[in-house]
Amino acid sequence: MICMIILSGLACMGGGGCTPVQPPANTNATPAATATANNTSAAPTPPPGTLGPAIPHDANFSDNPQTLAAIQHDFDVFSWQSFVALNWPAMPDGSADPGKIIGADGDGAVVWDGYKEPYEVFLPDGSTPTPWGQQQLPAQCRNLGPPGDKVLQMTQKVSDDVLDASGQPFGTGPLVDQQNGRYVRYEIRINRDTYDYIVQNTLYNKEGQQAFTQLIQFPKGTNPSSQAPDAPVGSIVIKAAWKVIDPAQGDIPGRFHKVQAYVYTRASDNPPTPPSCELKTVGLVGFHIAHKTASAPQWVWSTFEQVDNVQVGHDAPPGTKANFFDAVSTYPVNTPPPRPWNPNAVLPPDKRSQVKRVIPIDDATKALNAQWQAWLGGVNKDSVWQYYELVSTQWPTQPNASPTGPKPAGDPAPPFLANATLETYIQGNTPNVSSSCIMCHNNATTTNSKFSDFTYLLERAHKKGGGK
Repeated sequence: MICMIILSGLACMGGGGCTPVQPPANTNATPAATATANNTSAAPTPPPGTLGPAIPHDANFSDNPQTLAAIQHDFDVFSWQSFVALNWPAMPDGSADPGKIIGADGDGAVVWDGYKEPYEVFLPDGSTPTPWGQQQLPAQCRNLGPPGDKVLQMTQKVSDDVLDASGQPFGTGPLVDQQNGRYVRYEIRINRDTYDYIVQNTLYNKEGQQAFTQLIQFPKGTNPSSQAPDAPVGSIVIKAAWKVIDPAQGDIPGRFHKVQAYVYTRASDNPPTPPSCELKTVGLVGFHIAHKTASAPQWVWSTFEQVDNVQVGHDAPPGTKANFFDAVSTYPVNTPPPRPWNPNAVLPPDKRSQVKRVIPIDDATKALNAQWQAWLGGVNKDSVWQYYELVSTQWPTQPNASPTGPKPAGDPAPPFLANATLETYIQGNTPNVSSSCIMCHNNATTTNSKFSDFTYLLERAHKKGGGK
């Protein structure tokens, strides 16, 4: 089933007559630390506070006329601020290290690494989730050499037993990289505000969801002010896509944020696959940020990619190959690999994914990307973070739409949004078919079919004592 349904927001995208509702004005967000270049005096210097560890609670809107393009720019800036803060160097407790600058000291642990994964929250027996800050490893991963930074389990956006919120949507098929012939792996992470809301309201099991009679409303981010200095960040859900990195196969590690990960494959009957776990170096290739804010109760949806995904990006050394496209391959473009889908397989070159972007990144976003990439490269000429780009940001043009009204999704702009690594096979601009984050998540429900506030996470809940 494909759940993308486009409302009349599409009509607003034309040149004439349709003016989006202006999001509410916001005070300035908490000032962030100022970044300075550490190894080049000629590097571009961002305005004070631009590169900093403070996750923005909401977008800040300029005083310019609130045209669609102006609001889009402000949300795109919010996306870049969020990307930088979430990928800021982390201290041992998972919080941002205010004494460091993103990329200045190379690659390492980042803030969102400390966020919870859904399998840690929605336990098979419906019991209380593990406390914040603790991780439970699959048995097959517990004795593998040095500890890994994370566990990567999923190869599609639909898991074996429930509609998920990560990876390729609706079982459309896995993504295979060009260098290694290996499946891309996915993960979901939720921040503390999201975790606390689920736990405090016992939404982690079916019985708790059945007993919860209120409208589900995750916390929304509100910019701090003198009257509300402790305003909440709001709920954040992250979806990340990772590929195996092997320099011997042509990967260039310095162009990726990398971690040591447990690549875990659950047992499967089709094809027969035993459970397994291997420790691999993986590089970040796709990054969704969904953030519920006061100006966007339908959430703000930001999506980033590594610059070499569908074509070789800027400043690439000779011989660099795109992650998911080979000009000499004859394999059909934007087509899943042949079945059977075996996560442990290494596919031959003529069966590896051929991906093209269907809707190009627009010129205004490209210009903004170049600016932020230059700032990140100015911190450290070898920073991996300069090799990421914003694809776009989706936001509601009618944010005051009622969750129980006829158009709860708020007519999103742009009407379609796809990450080449996360929605590879449903890119496009066809209503009811092509990828649209808000429109899809508008259909998300709890296990008892109630509106779940634009997240599919709650469908993962089990009964107390086990069972679906």
